[in-house]
Amino acid sequence: MAADAAARNTSLLAQLPLLAGLPASELSHLAALARLDSYPPEAIIFNQGDPCDRFWLLIDGRVKIVHLAEAGREVILEVITPGEAFGGTVLFMPEHPATARAMTAAQTFSVPGEAYARLVAQYPQVTQRLVRMLGARLHSLMALQVLAGERVERRLAHILLKLADRAGRTEPDGSLLITLPLTRQDLAEMAGTTLETAIRTMSRFRALGWVETRRGGYILIRDRAQLQTQAGG
Repeated sequence: MAADAAARNTSLLAQLPLLAGLPASELSHLAALARLDSYPPEAIIFNQGDPCDRFWLLIDGRVKIVHLAEAGREVILEVITPGEAFGGTVLFMPEHPATARAMTAAQTFSVPGEAYARLVAQYPQVTQRLVRMLGARLHSLMALQVLAGERVERRLAHILLKLADRAGRTEPDGSLLITLPLTRQDLAEMAGTTLETAIRTMSRFRALGWVETRRGGYILIRDRAQLQTQAGG
């Protein structure tokens, strides 16, 4: 049974673009150290302030990174998609700067922090991929920070376009379906606004024909160009 689990873990790790090109011996070593966990929607993977003792990889599902701000307000900083790393250990932080919570049913791999440190020291190609991944996240956060003082319509349009880029699927009619369920509270926390304002803004977008909401919390983007104009290009 243990051998079967190790073979399964090795096979899953080999499919991750982040680890592409690693020797089979290295993948087997990581698989032997890895812990495979499954989480239902809204389950906490780790909390803001927890020690950074493991390196996390998302295998399946979606995970949201949530920062607890002043007065208990939560802000969704990022949505993690399959194949991505997450958590403060990626940057060798002593504590996680935000909470990781399953957005959908999710499956993760994690290895001890010491194994991660050895991995990035020995395999520069993995380090380069991590830097590119973190750079893309930083660029996205900076873009949203620039919009912090703008109207919520602009911020929410930016959020929808970002989600479409990360988790979008083109439909037969050319529209773009965001393939993760989103509550209005999720959108409010991403855009840094109130639930009421998020509801009102999405209703306006829907009335204009820019988006359509589907059962289960899925959003269909019908007019990407108008959203891009609203987001400021």
